[in-house]
Amino acid sequence: MLCVHGCFPSFSPDTKYLALNGDFFKSPGVTILHADGSKRWVLTKQPNLFDTSWSPTESGVVFTSAGPIFETPKATVRVARIEFDLSELADDRGDVDVAVKELTRQEAGNDAFPAVSPCGRWVVFWSGRSGHKNLYIVDAARGEETIRRVTDGEWIDTMPSWSPDGELIAFSSNRHEPANAAVFSIYPVWTDGTGLRRVHVAGPAGSTEADRERINHVCFSPDGEWLLFTANLGGVVAEPISGPNQFQPYGDLYVCRRDRSGVRRLTCNAYENGTPTWGPALGVESSSLGAPAPDDSLGDFDEPLWLTSGV
Repeated sequence: MLCVHGCFPSFSPDTKYLALNGDFFKSPGVTILHADGSKRWVLTKQPNLFDTSWSPTESGVVFTSAGPIFETPKATVRVARIEFDLSELADDRGDVDVAVKELTRQEAGNDAFPAVSPCGRWVVFWSGRSGHKNLYIVDAARGEETIRRVTDGEWIDTMPSWSPDGELIAFSSNRHEPANAAVFSIYPVWTDGTGLRRVHVAGPAGSTEADRERINHVCFSPDGEWLLFTANLGGVVAEPISGPNQFQPYGDLYVCRRDRSGVRRLTCNAYENGTPTWGPALGVESSSLGAPAPDDSLGDFDEPLWLTSGV
């Protein structure tokens, strides 16, 4: 595990670098980090930037959102295209020269969480231009010269992700209970807006468990067969007052197949483990302390008093 400061990571096409956001309200807004954590460059010092999506076909292009995060549908947030020269990522440089182009109109409202397609031509994002946060697709270079709507309804469709073949978009939505902003599930849809379905992860359709699931930050595995996401499936920490003030302090990382089978928990702690990206093996050597312990080496210990005292 490699620990770095930042959020909303995305890999460069050659997987050598990561684009990251820092603090949403402070500078710098977007930085580039060498994938082994050895060097960081400032791409833009502009604050109020969130989410990154590195173009898979243009090595010097990263997409982001410019404006306040998690605001109302009509708040002013734009999808921005950041262009830079990859050769400027040198050891003797700290800042990188960039050109920023806004792909969506300021008067359109809240346009955020862009994700660039595998072919590099399209960007999907949420927009509040209708009064509700639904998904739209624009041209990755020309912006709203070409725009089409993918989803439509009085609910929240958020944080979209493309399948590796570019045929599906997976996103989180509360469309099954629009009045409740605390319940989100995974919804894949074809890029033309057809074939929408819900992936019931916590339980079968209609079950109490499925109705309580809160799943977000979904992305596809490189082969397109698995979904990686943040969820509340593990419950809430026993002492929430001792946990940090995170957006989603009960969020752990899980994976499942596209048909909801094979659900597997990846993390277990009291923090928000969110905005994941599924990248390649980084070649970082294991930090194992040695060979696995034998099965009979669990050790002896006393149970804590709060379990044994009967109080």
